[in-house]
Amino acid sequence: MAKLVSKVYGDAYVSVVSDKNNLNVALDEIKAIKDIFVKNEDIALLLDSPKMDDEEKVSFLKGIFEHHVSDDSMGLLVTVIEKKRQAELLPILDYVIDCIKELLLIGKATITTALPLDTAKKERIVEELIKSSKYESLEAEYIVDESILGGIVIRIGDRVVDSSVKTRIEKMRKMLS
Repeated sequence: MAKLVSKVYGDAYVSVVSDKNNLNVALDEIKAIKDIFVKNEDIALLLDSPKMDDEEKVSFLKGIFEHHVSDDSMGLLVTVIEKKRQAELLPILDYVIDCIKELLLIGKATITTALPLDTAKKERIVEELIKSSKYESLEAEYIVDESILGGIVIRIGDRVVDSSVKTRIEKMRKMLS
C-alpha cells in the first residue's frame, strides 16, 4: 500500500516540476527535506500526533520550510498532511528522488567485489557502466564481500551482472551434478 501511495503523490509532484523544468532544483529540495526528517525524528512524531490538527501541522511545516523550498515542494508537504499520509512521507520522498534521478539520467549502481578497489579502478568501472547504459552519470555504492571469492557483481536497477567466482563455481557444480 505504501508503494502505491508513494507513486500517486510522487508522480503528481514529479509531473509538476518536470513541466516547469525544475528537476535539478526539486531534487536538491527533496533531498534536503528528507535529510531534515531523517536527522530530526521528532518532526515526524509531531506530524503523526493526534494532539495537533491539520492546520497546526501545516503551520508547523511552513515555519520550517516555507522560505527555504519552492511552492511546489511546500505544496507536496501540505498535501501529504492534509490527506493524512504523513506516515508515508519518507517513502514518498524516496520515490520522488528516484523518479527525478531517472528523468535526469542519474543511475544508481551497487558494485560488489571481494577486495577493495582503488580510485582508478572505481572510476574505470563507472565509465564503462555509463557507456553501456542509458545513464549520463552514476551514483556508485561499493561493497566488499569476501564471500564472492573474486570477480565482481554489478547491480543497476533491476539488472544484475554477476561474474563472481562464487557464481561460476555454483554453475560448474550444477553442470557436474
